[in-house]
Amino acid sequence: MKIGIIGPSKLREKARIEKIASIIANLGHEIIVTPDKGSGSEFFAQRYLANKGKKVYSVIPFEDTEFGYSWVNLDLGQNVGCGTWRNQPEKLNELADVLVCVGWADGVLAEIAYAKWFKPKGIEKKKVYVVKELCPGELPQDSCKGSDIRYVSISDLEKELK
Repeated sequence: MKIGIIGPSKLREKARIEKIASIIANLGHEIIVTPDKGSGSEFFAQRYLANKGKKVYSVIPFEDTEFGYSWVNLDLGQNVGCGTWRNQPEKLNELADVLVCVGWADGVLAEIAYAKWFKPKGIEKKKVYVVKELCPGELPQDSCKGSDIRYVSISDLEKELK
């Protein structure tokens, strides 16, 4: 299974992120990230690889001339172009079978929203696992119609992803 890891650019909660990275690596799943240097996604991918993770796909906006991408780590795994930053949530969701949210941020909201439209074939709704210890509160129900958002604890994540 390919798991999209979504979260804020600011690195927080290292121990908890490392635990989740270890769980996913040990289950043998691949991950998809957009690894800004110094971000939670970059740290997640590094810890995943340190725990013998299978494969990292990095979504990179190679064609973006408006903002560029110089702050993105290109050395974590297989780089997958997404055109521009405006296409990043779409490409991440195209590649991912499920999403795991490790913190709230504006970009995360877009990535979750795109999960409605970009899901694996044969699946009615893409699962989005929101880690409760890292994401206080819940999204408004009206904005989640058509989505399969599950609020889970770190201790329950392993059984959900098996």
